[in-house]
Amino acid sequence: MNCGLADTLHFTAENKEAKLLGRVPCVIQLPLQEYLDKELGDRNIYNIALAEFGENWLSDLLEKNDPDVIIGVGIEGMVNNAALKNKGYTCVNGDLLQNRDFIDHADPKGNFALFSCIPLVMVADRSQANGRKIPEKFTDVLAEEYTDSVVYPDDGHMLDGIIMTYIHKTAGDDGVKAFKRSCFAGAHPSQMIKPGGLDRKPFIMLMPWVFAKLKAMQPNMELIWPEDGAPILPIVVTAKENDNARAITEVLFRKEVGDIFVKNGFFPSASTETDNKLPGKLQFVGWDYLYSEKLPEIIAHCKSMIQQ
Repeated sequence: MNCGLADTLHFTAENKEAKLLGRVPCVIQLPLQEYLDKELGDRNIYNIALAEFGENWLSDLLEKNDPDVIIGVGIEGMVNNAALKNKGYTCVNGDLLQNRDFIDHADPKGNFALFSCIPLVMVADRSQANGRKIPEKFTDVLAEEYTDSVVYPDDGHMLDGIIMTYIHKTAGDDGVKAFKRSCFAGAHPSQMIKPGGLDRKPFIMLMPWVFAKLKAMQPNMELIWPEDGAPILPIVVTAKENDNARAITEVLFRKEVGDIFVKNGFFPSASTETDNKLPGKLQFVGWDYLYSEKLPEIIAHCKSMIQQ
């Protein structure tokens, strides 16, 4: 997600001795840094920068860093990361991450916790309906009636980290092929929300909740929160079982941090006391899927079908 932020905001990214390593969405970075400056009192404790994606981002960082607490975005490269295994990472202070919106999505192995997430929703342009019904579920867009009528978020991770995995898990290769049939373009969400930002008007736009709320303010636009839950790009946290990690997570899991995520990005928080004000439930692809060693292969396979 390119927010046009200056490099000067990355003022902790080179701290190789940090005990808190975090990669977060751009709109969260600065307010989270400011909060940690105030509450931890030592900028050397943390290394917070923009979210990184892919299979190897964390392995590369761990070659130089040995953090006690790690926050990462996405489904690739963290939960199934070989470099994390046997290093004592687990979920500490989990009682502080018991928000009712996340209560059904606990890691059965107890190694990770959902810290926050980026929900994906739909916006329908009623002027482009042409007698077609507004979709109710995320997978409704796979139907033939939406052929060549959908635009998806093409920002480097939403397609990989949400759309392909949820569709493949639900409908397999046929679902991915149906999705390709439905879509005529990918675009960055910031382009979608601009009136006239697309060369051709779609009937359905898939986009993160924060952008969808802006788009829905325009004439003829309707925001649809899928009735079976909005698919999420997870923001995941894990920590070592030691006093330092407990002290950091006690600060990190507070309501104040949850409120930062909700206020600045409409990213729901797992912080127990945060009110996410969600219009519906969240849909999570599942820990078994995230732990799978085949996940990078599945994502590559799906992308190859889209690009054919």
